[in-house]
Amino acid sequence: MITTPKVVVPVLSCIGLSSAALAIENSLATDETKAQQNSERKGSLPGLLKKDADTGKGIHTMKGEVLSLEGDHYLVKQSDGRQVSLHIDETTKMTKTFAPGEWIEAKVTQVNDGHHALSISPVSSKKP
Repeated sequence: MITTPKVVVPVLSCIGLSSAALAIENSLATDETKAQQNSERKGSLPGLLKKDADTGKGIHTMKGEVLSLEGDHYLVKQSDGRQVSLHIDETTKMTKTFAPGEWIEAKVTQVNDGHHALSISPVSSKKP
């Protein structure tokens, strides 16, 4: 009587599974690499929000010219022409009150429909 070895089927399926597992692992590694590259990319257009170490925490850095200060909001024009309203309060770290025409760099976070400034500092250069 001839018996067929039952070990052959599991071995073949293990080979298939290990190839599939390896393909998934490679795919995940590629996705992680792409995600890291995208998080490090700063963009090529001037005046856009710059990604930095705080970006993962929802904090972005922006530069622009102060257009006005109305109550607890700075109106800032970025170098790409967009105007952004920055909310300031007692938690915002600032070295001084900025006047229209001055260039600033602000660490901001998105809050509801606007931006809250965590810190604002002067910028000596108008370049983003």
